[in-house]
Amino acid sequence: MAMPDKMQASYFRGYDFAAPTIVDVGVLAGTPFLYESFPDRRFLLVDPLEESRDTVARRWPGLDHAFHVCALGAAPGRMTLSVDRRRLARSTGGARTGETAMLERREVEVRTLDSLTDGLPGPIGLKIDTEGHELEVLQGATATLARCEFVVAEISIKKRFAGGYRFSQVIAFMAVHGFEVHSFLSGLTRAPRMSDVLFLPADDPRFDMPPGRS
Repeated sequence: MAMPDKMQASYFRGYDFAAPTIVDVGVLAGTPFLYESFPDRRFLLVDPLEESRDTVARRWPGLDHAFHVCALGAAPGRMTLSVDRRRLARSTGGARTGETAMLERREVEVRTLDSLTDGLPGPIGLKIDTEGHELEVLQGATATLARCEFVVAEISIKKRFAGGYRFSQVIAFMAVHGFEVHSFLSGLTRAPRMSDVLFLPADDPRFDMPPGRS
């Protein structure tokens, strides 16, 4: 039995996050729950697909945002992106386990998130969904994390990508940088493949249990 999907603005608004800047990494066609949760905030959007920038401009014409067409990683450079023209959401910089589809190869620029957020007013809200490259994105975002009010990251639980990270590696990395898991927002079934995980700073009072409920 699957748990309810919490990636809804009606749920997320309840956290009452104050971050004036929201960073959406891995945009594709847009992230409705995020944009609807923060209609009055400034967004920084990052995606390696030109198609994503065009789609967001069309679907979200009133969104206050800047868009960077690039991939993110632990260090700047270049990478080859495997693009599934039929299902752009499956595009990845790695090899998906069991993948047999004919994919387009596209070379893209890689930057670090820290290089994009330098100078942005904090605190920052951060969402990451990069099809298996979430840990690499975080490794290039240590200065950004120091200013984050929250992080939502899609984290693989099963081995979805060849040579991919282990779930525990992401949890440990976030702990080293002062974050703990507050909630699993999606994906939890009897045999979960991945989950969108909400991280908050370890000292956030939202971790405190109300009296009588511990």
